[in-house]
Formats: sequence, C-alpha cells, structure tokens
Amino acid sequence: MSVERESSRVLPSIPVGPGLIASVLRLLAFVDELPPGATGMLKFGEEGLILLESRKICWAVARSMRLRLTDILRNQSTPPLPREAVEEIYRRCKIDGKPIGEALVMSGLVTEAGLRVALFKHNGEAIAHLAGGGLSPDAFVSHSRTGYDPKFSFSPCEVLAMLGSLDDPARALAAQIELGNALVPDSFGAAFVRSDITAGALVIAVDRACDLPVCDLVEVCNWTAGLFDVAHTFDREAALARATWGGHLALVTWRAKDVAYVGVCASRAAAARLVSRLESTAKSSGVIAAAARYGGPA
Repeated sequence: MSVERESSRVLPSIPVGPGLIASVLRLLAFVDELPPGATGMLKFGEEGLILLESRKICWAVARSMRLRLTDILRNQSTPPLPREAVEEIYRRCKIDGKPIGEALVMSGLVTEAGLRVALFKHNGEAIAHLAGGGLSPDAFVSHSRTGYDPKFSFSPCEVLAMLGSLDDPARALAAQIELGNALVPDSFGAAFVRSDITAGALVIAVDRACDLPVCDLVEVCNWTAGLFDVAHTFDREAALARATWGGHLALVTWRAKDVAYVGVCASRAAAARLVSRLESTAKSSGVIAAAARYGGPA
C-alpha cells in the first residue's frame, strides 16, 4: 500500500508566459458572471470544458493539456503509485460511472488532501491552457444534477492564486500559512506581490472562504498596494493599515518581507480583532513596526 503525500516535485505543464494571468482573469470572469448557484458546463467547442456546481469549479479539461489526473496522482507519492493499481481502478470507474479520484480515496491509495491537491493542479492546468489559447466559452449548459463533494471544488479566486503561486511556490506556501495564522472569524483574505509577469497585483494565495469575483479581488489588492504607497509617504515604517471598502466592508492590510496581505472583514469588530492579532504578533516578532489607519473609498 503506497503512502500518498503532498508534493511539489511534479507540477502541471502550464504554459506560463507574458499575459497568462490577464488571460486567466478574463476566462474566470465568465464563471463569476454566471447567476448565483449556477450548476452546469461551460463549453469551449471541441477544445475543452469546465464543470461547475454553485459557481465552484469541479472539473476542467483542455484538449492541449499533457498530464492526466492519474499521472499527477501517481507522481505525488513516494514511491509513485503502482500504474497497474491506478489503471485497474480507472477501468472500474468507467464501468460504474464513479469519479476516479473518490474511488482512489476509498481504496486507500490516496488521501483526501492528496486528491484535492491533484485536482487543484489538474484544473489549474486545464484553465491555463484554455486561457492561454485565447478561448472563450461558446455555451453554458445548465443542469440540476449535483453531488460533487465541496471539498474537491474550487472558487475562481483559488484557481487564480494557484496559477500566481507558480512564480515562487515556496513564497506562496509561506503566504498561505501566514493567512491561516492571521485571519479571524468573519474575515477572509489574500496575499499578493508585485511581479513582472502581470500588470498590478499578482495574487499568490487566498483563504478558501474568499468568494469575491476575481476582478474585484485584484482591484482590492491593487488599491491596498496603493494605500501602502501613500502611507509610506508619511511613515516609512508603517506596515499595517486599516480601511473601509464600499461603505460596509473593512479591509486590514499588512506586509511581511516582500508579500502584502489583505483581510476582508464583514464587520468593524472583525477588523478590530484582526488588527489586534497582528499587533500582538508584531510585538513578539518585531515584523510590523508601526500601525496606520486610513479611510478607504466610499
């Protein structure tokens, strides 16, 4: 019996290049623009498809992608999963109509965490290929069939961050851990950097609860980046700021090394708790030198 573990040794063959993130943003915007609760299939002619449940991405495929889900799953284990065992489960799934990933979990060959990582890579690669080819969906076929496990579906924000993380996977992993340690109830957040591969903020990590449309998320990140630029005009040591957004959301943004973070809070109380946690951490670590508070756009 193979022991599966998360691994960064094998990454999807994503066609990274100038303009990829902008193309991915454009494609993911089609998902965000669907009605709330939309469940069905975005079709890209003969080139691929994206399956959605409640506007979450459950499965994506592009004809031009090279790695299959089974390839990713096999190579996430050390040693790799036996090809014969995986192919036998695959054959049974084709007969029974069951998802291969869930069948592998039931067999004990793969953990739930490992399946989520593999699906994340597979779907991210497919969307990158569709976006990189300049494709747009030509139809959305709605259906009422549900049943995908929410643990194995992804928001457009998560997919955007996954592709942004390829610029520096170690930095993105550290940012994901920072978000997990910092965020409080009634908040979600994202981490971003400035990079030559895209104009504006490059999102590299998000909290799984992040449900903003991708264009709004990038706008928030760009605005908070500008907030720090303004803050540094008055205080070069400022590394923590609090603002309001849209009149009802509170933003808390902070920096650690070359990564910027933003917490989107549903209430002033949640923002106050997040600021308090960050300031408490700063006193013990010395990472954040000073705090500043600014009013955001109405």
